Amino acid sequence: MTQISKRLLRKEIERSVYDIFWETVVRIAKKEEAESFCSEFLTRTEKVNFTKRLAVAILLYKNYDWRTIGDVLKVSMGTISKIDSKINSLGFKTIFAKLEKEEKWRKFWENLTKAYLVLTRGHKVAALGKEGVERLYLGKRKRRLF
Repeated sequence: MTQISKRLLRKEIERSVYDIFWETVVRIAKKEEAESFCSEFLTRTEKVNFTKRLAVAILLYKNYDWRTIGDVLKVSMGTISKIDSKINSLGFKTIFAKLEKEEKWRKFWENLTKAYLVLTRGHKVAALGKEGVERLYLGKRKRRLF
């Protein structure tokens, strides 16, 4: 688990440090820049934790059940619970709205869902065929990212 120093910053210094951090993040415009920055700035553990938490949030948003999320991402029910309690916050809603607009994300999640179905329900997928799978599993969803 990541540790935080017990030595506290003065509030104005803490605010300045956070402002610098968020301004830096906002200025990252390309995937390559983000990868480079995160690879150099975050530890391997921090990257794994961050990306898994984001994936948990997205799968919760897509109405996947907790057990499936835990099995696929190898995370605990406690982690899923923490993310689930924050899923309706403004920050998550903003990200989900932006992701839904991206065609690339729609295709990515569609392909991920199809791969998941093949792995978990291979016999049904084979019997239904491509059109049946799309109609039955990908057709009607309250919330969709694809």
